[in-house]
Amino acid sequence: MTDNVTLRGIRLEPELVTSIYDNEMEDRLPVSLSAVPKVLTDAVIAVEDKNFYHHEGISIRGSLGALWADIQKKQITRGGSTLTQQLVKNFYLNPERKWSRKIPEMLMAVLLEMRYGKDEILEAYLNQIYLGQNGAVQIAGVEEASQVYFGKHVTYLSLPEAATLAGMIHSPNVLNPINHPDRAKARRDTVLKLMLDQEKITREQYEAAVASPMTTTRFPRTSRSAPFFVDLVLKQLKETHPETQLKTEGLRVFTTLDTMMQRSAEQALDGGIADLEKRYAYLRKSASPLEGVILTIQPGTGYVKALVGGRNYSKTQFNRAIQARRQPGSLFKPFVYATAMDPARGQQAFTAATVLDDSPISIRTGNAVWTPQNYDLRYHGQVTVREALAHSYNIPAVRAAMNAGVPNVIKTAATIGIESHLAPYPSVSLGAFEVTPLEIAYAYSAFANLGVKAEPISILAVSTAEGKLLESREVKMRRVAPASVCYVMNDVLKGVFEFGTASKARQLGFERPFAGKTGTTSSYRDAWFIGYSPRILSLVWLGFDDGHSVRLAGGDACVPIWTNNMNRVSGLIPDVDWKRPEDVIDRQIDPQSGMLATPYCPQTKDEIFVSGTEPTSVCPLHAGSGEPSPFWRDNTETAQTSEGLVPNPAGPQPAPQQQPKKKEERGLRKLLRSIFGGQ
Repeated sequence: MTDNVTLRGIRLEPELVTSIYDNEMEDRLPVSLSAVPKVLTDAVIAVEDKNFYHHEGISIRGSLGALWADIQKKQITRGGSTLTQQLVKNFYLNPERKWSRKIPEMLMAVLLEMRYGKDEILEAYLNQIYLGQNGAVQIAGVEEASQVYFGKHVTYLSLPEAATLAGMIHSPNVLNPINHPDRAKARRDTVLKLMLDQEKITREQYEAAVASPMTTTRFPRTSRSAPFFVDLVLKQLKETHPETQLKTEGLRVFTTLDTMMQRSAEQALDGGIADLEKRYAYLRKSASPLEGVILTIQPGTGYVKALVGGRNYSKTQFNRAIQARRQPGSLFKPFVYATAMDPARGQQAFTAATVLDDSPISIRTGNAVWTPQNYDLRYHGQVTVREALAHSYNIPAVRAAMNAGVPNVIKTAATIGIESHLAPYPSVSLGAFEVTPLEIAYAYSAFANLGVKAEPISILAVSTAEGKLLESREVKMRRVAPASVCYVMNDVLKGVFEFGTASKARQLGFERPFAGKTGTTSSYRDAWFIGYSPRILSLVWLGFDDGHSVRLAGGDACVPIWTNNMNRVSGLIPDVDWKRPEDVIDRQIDPQSGMLATPYCPQTKDEIFVSGTEPTSVCPLHAGSGEPSPFWRDNTETAQTSEGLVPNPAGPQPAPQQQPKKKEERGLRKLLRSIFGGQ
């Protein structure tokens, strides 16, 4: 194949994620007879139809024996059916056990044998036989059953495992090796004895197999790829297609799933939670298991690339990625600061360099007093917005919400993509409300896409089985925030990786220029992390379904899992950074005051600003001697609110003087107090 050559008529088939059959919603993975080990075909034939290769569809002797047994007991107790008859019954006839149904069953079996070879019939039988339940879904076929019960492809089944599956055919749920291991072992040993008697195995093989313990996977696994993602697809399909069409017309659904990213997410979540349980005994010994979510999306299109809604789909089909409502905690802080950074506020707008006071604060709402605290139970004095977000300090976020106005914060969040109801109380600034992981992830995608939000998409197109296009879904995008504000926010949130609460990602080898935010809720009930770039966004959530404490912060619980996942798929993600909007400018500032640096400032740094919000006055702390001017404030303050609504005081104002004199220092002190509050 050479470059610059147009290839026509080539159809690249996408990877099959799953097949869902008929009204019974069966899971089935078809497999060729050549992939089925001989020990399994021998076991099935030995226990179900030892003369399979010698009859012509029916066994006269078997049918007469079954009839005589039924006459004696005055009810149908024995089947007497060949494999071919069982195939006919399962494909074409209802499950009623009546002799009036036996005649057409026998005739159809003879006709089937006349048309198809024995191997074709056996392959069809092995692919459709019912072998129990996997949660709410029926298990059909030996490949599906092999993966569910033994966690391996059918090709790799051992003799004892093959005998176990063959023995289940008689009564799949009663002989389930996970739920009823003793019954399953007894039945397995019966099958092994039949194989020995029919000279399918040697005495040595028989004795070794009978002596082996009954081993299965700890929990039944689903072989359906990306089951939680498939649930989202089915949910969205039902919104536009009648259920009868979905069940009967064999639709082909083309999705946004990236199977490599999906497998990586599943492995990262499984391995990460297992590691936490190994390190922390209280997690391992919990009555309910620690659960998790990984959600990976493409910000520029809204495509869902990977979705894991829990640890084990077979055990519970509750899809936490789209159904669980949990508090986001500190994940909400960027929405607070984005509101305060709105350039429409002019010189009142916050910047990355705005200095906030991280000291005790109490807020009265009606008859109650709310006293927020930082997660480390410490206070850090004067901090910039950049520092406050990187370290996820709570009190500066509360002050920012008070300054911008809580109703304005709620409006910003709703515009960007938080659809859940937010009550107008100060605690909303710390994420004291409930959202779904999908909801908060797509709200963050607006930051990743510089203020343009794409609607969630899991389905690209739907066609008939013959290839006729029925539906094609387009990317839907809208601007929800200024590009300049989002660019500054992303730059600030890069600090979360560099020196903030997600710095562990760097220690674990993740080096990409990503932005991110950890989240931890009250009493450590929820742990979160979202990390993103222009091309990808991935969310990790950990918690218990019953809401008891994980006792770990997002940086400790989620960042290692997120990093493991991203390191696995880094080769699939373009290494690009955000392009700076034209209305974002640089200024050199004093980080202690947030104002323009003077030659006397002991420390300076380059900071970015949305044009029109940059400082215009020089640093008032280092007037000319290099020594800081008096700069102090009280350690406590109380804010009064009415019915939870927070007033909107003036934002931080630059000092009007260029070279402050000693007699003007009290005025400066008074000005700073008016900005940050105090007695």
